Amino acid sequence: MNYEDVVKSFEDAGYTNIMVNVDYDIITGRLTDEGEIESVTIDGEKKINSYDEFRLDAEVKITYHDLRKNKNK
Repeated sequence: MNYEDVVKSFEDAGYTNIMVNVDYDIITGRLTDEGEIESVTIDGEKKINSYDEFRLDAEVKITYHDLRKNKNK
């Protein structure tokens, strides 16, 4: 899933404290796509189930992969 879609899903659900981090670790893009999600945490929790409940101001951190060559842009 692309990170932009995940950000939009959280925004649409009403979350207000969304942070996006980039991991510039893709060299060729053969194994991992640009924008592919590496991790999502809510209030530091990595294992999130659909029945879990969080405050709408909980800290949401979304980390995604990008090409190394994009780092200096």
